[in-house]
Parts: sequence; structure tokens; C-alpha cells
Amino acid sequence: MGEKKKTGRAKQELKTVFVDTSIIVDVDRGKEDVIELCKRLTSTNCALISTVSVSEILTGSYLRKDYKSAIKKAEKVLGQFRWITLNGETAKLIAELNAYLISKGQPIEYQDVAIAASFLLECSDVLLTENKDHFERLPNLKGKVMTPKEFCQKFDQY
Repeated sequence: MGEKKKTGRAKQELKTVFVDTSIIVDVDRGKEDVIELCKRLTSTNCALISTVSVSEILTGSYLRKDYKSAIKKAEKVLGQFRWITLNGETAKLIAELNAYLISKGQPIEYQDVAIAASFLLECSDVLLTENKDHFERLPNLKGKVMTPKEFCQKFDQY
């Protein structure tokens, strides 16, 4: 009793998933598979989001004609994640990562660099995004960046 049925392959233990802005945009666009994945992640309390993503999503909501209802909807979705704020340590790492990318001739948007820095400082397991190529320009993110489809294939409990 209470034993879990064993499958042929070992499941990886997952602690935290850092969610990029692009995933929240997919939720707003009604992508059912991403909505379901986010529901499962937030129900286990392992889903994190940067306050940078919060500001990006709310900016988009304020720009809509139906901004009052858009903001309310966005706040409901965003409120299900644990918000990670920027601080001095994050700022230093953002500068380091940004300089690295610029020196390689491969800069990405500042917001993505800030999200990557927050991900690294939180020691999260997976960065969930639709912009995988941006984040994988950073060597310390290789193997940790996944699309929702890749994530569901690797962690079949989700």
C-alpha cells in the first residue's frame, strides 16, 4: 500500500521551474497544453517567475483597449507563480551575462538576460520558454532550457 508503480525509466526529481514571459503569453493566447502545464506546475508550488516577466505581461495588458479586464486576467494568472524580484546580486549577474553575450556578438533582450540571471541565482532546475535559442547562448544554461513540449517529454509526470 502506498507504493508507486514503477515504470521502465527513472523519473527525474524536479524542484523548481522558472517560467519565461513567452509561456505566460502562450497562456494568454489560449494554448491549452501550456495552460494545463502551468496549472500543474503552480499546483505543486514549484513554478517561479521573474518580476521582469510580470512587468512585461502587465505592460501588454495596459496597452489593450480592454485594459481593465486584461489586467485583472493577467494578475490572476501571474498571482499563481512565486515572484522572484531583482536585487543587487541579480544586477551584478545581469551585467556579467550581458557583457558575455555582447562580447560574443550574440546579445539578447535585456529582459531575457535578467530572467536568466534570476533563474541562475534561484538555482532552478528548468527554464521553461518558447525562446530557447536566446537563453542557450549562455553556457551555464545549456541543458536547462526547455520548451513546454520538451519539458513534458522529459518529466512525464507533468
